[in-house]
Amino acid sequence: MNRSESRVCVITGAGSGIGAGLARQALRQGMRVVGADVDTKGLQELTDSAGENSGQLTTRALDVTDPDAVANFAEWVYSKYGKVNLLFNNAGVLVDGKCWERPLRDWRWIIDVNLMGVVHGLHHFVPRMLQQGEAARIINTASIGGLLGGGTFMSPYQTTKHAVAVLTESLYKELAQEPGDVTASVLCPAEVATRIWHSDRLRPADQQVKLGAAEQAFHDVVANNVAMGPSPDEFAAQVFRGIEDGLFWLIPDTAFMPMLEARTAEIAQQRNPDINTRVDFDR
Repeated sequence: MNRSESRVCVITGAGSGIGAGLARQALRQGMRVVGADVDTKGLQELTDSAGENSGQLTTRALDVTDPDAVANFAEWVYSKYGKVNLLFNNAGVLVDGKCWERPLRDWRWIIDVNLMGVVHGLHHFVPRMLQQGEAARIINTASIGGLLGGGTFMSPYQTTKHAVAVLTESLYKELAQEPGDVTASVLCPAEVATRIWHSDRLRPADQQVKLGAAEQAFHDVVANNVAMGPSPDEFAAQVFRGIEDGLFWLIPDTAFMPMLEARTAEIAQQRNPDINTRVDFDR
């Protein structure tokens, strides 16, 4: 897709982190941007950070777990712009801890946001994108955690991100059979300086995750490591270069590739998982 001021970019989870970085990068490329998030304070911060490009930015409060809200959002976007050239299904949260100890409401929350939020976006946007008569790309945010083997204390998060990765592979193949010029990519970040390790800030106090001592120690170490990663804006610039190159796998940080190769060999050789392997990553 060539650079054009007429292009429309829609981003969920745009109120912070990677979503906000993607929004600012799209604005720098002259796109009209719709940023959506349940975090309205974050959306205001995005508007403030857009500076001279803020006139090209529109923000909307959106809970991606609500299919009716996503349906209304898609209808509003198309009534206003008539098309979407880039759709980032990016909204995401993190729950960690021992899989059997997480309250079921934690599992429902992370599945509803990370997986069903993507499904809702596809369900309500793809039919319109196929009919709009312009090239478009859907980018679903997974994680390197959606490619690697299960990490200790990471099952809720990785479960959803593996699902997003394979969903997007199927989406890519299915779109290739359609007459519309629409394709897909899966975004697999590693450590980026976002607030995803503090996702509980978006939940009522009585629903926030309570971790055991070992889990909390792991959580704190990884959160601190993530805070030292590249900024969302630096990361977004790499993502857009991958989009311009037509890549399906958007994996700006390839340092984890030996771990992925080791996991693939482990599966092929039917070896039991290495219980000493610990995976540190961020969305």
